[in-house]
Amino acid sequence: MPTGLGRRASELGEREDIEEASPTHGRKRSISLPAAAQAARWRDAMAREEAQASTTPVQKTPAVSRMSPDLLSVVFSYASRPDIAALARVSKPFSQAALRALYGNLDLRDVSDEHATQCIASLASRRGVATLVRNFACRTLPPPEDATSLETVTFAIAFNNMDGLRSLTLPRFDFRILCHTTFSLQRLVLLCKTISGPEFHALVGWLARHPQLAVLSLPQLVLPELPPAPAPSSPSTAVADCAPLKPAPHTPPTPDTPTHDSDDAAVPPSLSLPSLSFPAPCPPSHESPIPPAVLPHLRRVHGPVALAAALAPGRPLESAKLPIHSTIYDGLRPSAIMSALASARGTLRTLTIKPVSTKIDSRTLERVVMSAGAELGDFVETLEVHWVMDDESLYKLVLSVLGRFRALRTLRLLRDSPPPFPPSPLLEFPLPPASPPLSAGARTSISSFSSAFPPRSARSAPGGGQGSGQGQDTPFPRVHERAHLALWSKTCPTLRSVFFLSGAEWAVLPRSADEAAFGLPPFEFVGYTQV
Repeated sequence: MPTGLGRRASELGEREDIEEASPTHGRKRSISLPAAAQAARWRDAMAREEAQASTTPVQKTPAVSRMSPDLLSVVFSYASRPDIAALARVSKPFSQAALRALYGNLDLRDVSDEHATQCIASLASRRGVATLVRNFACRTLPPPEDATSLETVTFAIAFNNMDGLRSLTLPRFDFRILCHTTFSLQRLVLLCKTISGPEFHALVGWLARHPQLAVLSLPQLVLPELPPAPAPSSPSTAVADCAPLKPAPHTPPTPDTPTHDSDDAAVPPSLSLPSLSFPAPCPPSHESPIPPAVLPHLRRVHGPVALAAALAPGRPLESAKLPIHSTIYDGLRPSAIMSALASARGTLRTLTIKPVSTKIDSRTLERVVMSAGAELGDFVETLEVHWVMDDESLYKLVLSVLGRFRALRTLRLLRDSPPPFPPSPLLEFPLPPASPPLSAGARTSISSFSSAFPPRSARSAPGGGQGSGQGQDTPFPRVHERAHLALWSKTCPTLRSVFFLSGAEWAVLPRSADEAAFGLPPFEFVGYTQV
């Protein structure tokens, strides 16, 4: 622009320069923001819900209603049976849990015969309730001569309804009542004292239908030897007899938790009881009178020595409890019995020897324990001996046979009956002044020792003289038990725990040379227990 044209021309020229430098502003384009719009809609919806919630009262669900029936049944199981029956009438969730707790463990041995009969009739007519039973025990069964009585049929229907039964305790085995059962047992206890040959073979055939059975107990049965199996008339008959028994038709199993409408479930329309002719079991093998396929998962057996010896081969037996009913003069062969039990050396770890009466002499028990050490001493870790004679006779026996048990860790010496009189004077060793004095002519009960010897948890911490008799809070244990422990621990170096006949429990602590030189005792008194 030319200069010198005056002030007005200069102002117009500057304005034109400014207008040329500024760009031309066009129409603004809209920008799409889908995420922002969605967030705005969410905020609006939440605001509407909050406004609606502020005007509507909130209905909170009680905490008890949110608990599972299984948890409620566990809680109810700690209540008394009348209280559980009252809880079953509170509500439907409570009813389901209370019925589980009420019928899960059903023991009719302590109730009257009238109430037991009513309970069996209820289980026979209410299948939904019978399916809840897991453990069942009763004191009596219908007489064997009443094969078609109403009571026998009621028992058979009730057992047929217990599909979930796992543990069964009966006074005897009755094939007529149990032949149609469909449950799979894990534990069976029979309290009979005698059993006939046909009944025994019927029991073996019935046990073949329970492969998951892990515990078999016949504590009172007197059976010097197993009855021989009857010879089958023909091969076809033997095959037919070995076939598993088929249960009678029954209603489909109902869920474990019954509803109020399923209490009166259908009863099997036709439940025919078998005749008194028992089926013959499968032909036994040459090694054992009982077929190897019977009870393949058996782990614990409590019964006659002949039965335990027959069940040991080919089964994962972990514990054997042997009641001694006869002496070596009556034909008892301890070496043959323990040799048969040695076939379970891979799993057998606990052995219990229990004489049933004072008629069993010390010579027989000594032979039994010595044979157990010779045949089972390499792998048995827990030895339990029940005693019926004077204490010192047992302690001398233990000292003579303990060296045979090379893997023993726990020794339990128990007494099931009072000791013979007069008592041994060594058991009356005087206690320290802190404990009540013992009389010279009478034995002191275990309960009197409890206050004098508190348990390990109530005593001073390690290092305060536990088991050594030193220190104000640690009482002085009986000296004769320490003397026995000193000899036994040298004879059996693997021994770690001992229970004496008095109920005293001692722990054997392996000490190094430095610890022994420091004065740490090799034994520790744990306390008085009633095993």
